[in-house]
Amino acid sequence: MKIQRHGLLAAIPAACAALMMAAAPALAADIVLKASHNANPDEPYHTGMQAMSKLLKEKTNGKAEIKVFSNAQLGDETESIQGTKLGTVDIAVTANEVLVDSVPGMSVFSLPYLFKDAEQMERAAQSQAVLDDVNRILAQKGYQLLGLFFAGTRNLMTKEPIQSIDDMKGRKLRTLTNKIHIDAFKAFGANPTPMPYTELYGALETGVVDGAEAANTNYLSRKFYEVAPNWAMIGWTEMMAPVIMGKARFEALPKDVQTALLEAGKEAAIAERKAYMESDKKAYAALEKLPVKITHPDKEPFRQAVKKTYDKFLQTDDQKHLFELIRSVN
Repeated sequence: MKIQRHGLLAAIPAACAALMMAAAPALAADIVLKASHNANPDEPYHTGMQAMSKLLKEKTNGKAEIKVFSNAQLGDETESIQGTKLGTVDIAVTANEVLVDSVPGMSVFSLPYLFKDAEQMERAAQSQAVLDDVNRILAQKGYQLLGLFFAGTRNLMTKEPIQSIDDMKGRKLRTLTNKIHIDAFKAFGANPTPMPYTELYGALETGVVDGAEAANTNYLSRKFYEVAPNWAMIGWTEMMAPVIMGKARFEALPKDVQTALLEAGKEAAIAERKAYMESDKKAYAALEKLPVKITHPDKEPFRQAVKKTYDKFLQTDDQKHLFELIRSVN
């Protein structure tokens, strides 16, 4: 009996071709930008940068993408900022308080109670007039703005409860080395004590400091409530985290990639801020279930106490102009 093989033999080339196509790797992008941040992969910074990469790839039809490095793999925030000039990093996400060392004009975002609340911050961060002015200030120092990420509304963790501004008197509270932060806490009546974040848990545990400022998210995730079980919701600042590139590197990109990158940056920043606010709310709900004493001091005395810092730190025309632009956003 003669076996009919024609159909099988004819199918083999087609099957092999299909297998080869399935096994072939996706075409690599022509342009791969390295992005650095110091957060964990499950935090909003990373979510935002991954979204930016996806958007950039879509908008350039695969021509460009971003490889995201979390947990300070490419250096801490200061090193990443410097890296955008040196070429070791293309894109850096950094707390504004770190960026001001390189761009003093950005100190406006460090002012206490700059925004009425997180919602007003969001409106300001979407204002094209604000974004254009921020980019103008950054450009003077050789940087390009891609977006404004959010790093949380900052409150107070303490060993003893804070019911009002009067309870701040003499408290040793850890702050950043940022001059505006230090002045703000002095205005609150506290004794600001700058120290590395990595030393904070031990300093609280041993009584070196009485408390510190933080967001709901890191107060919960770092388990600071174990050594500072009081949480005062004073919302003294909305911490921003600009996403920047070195201007020279940005301008070296093809024009279509520049346009796509700016669009992707703006859209991803909106997604990151939304993710951070959602995680902040979830963290607060989790704190309510823990043995944490949550207080809600009247914010108005805090606002009044720090007004004098505005005149002290709004010195240049650039700073004053950006401040007025932000305040004009309703």
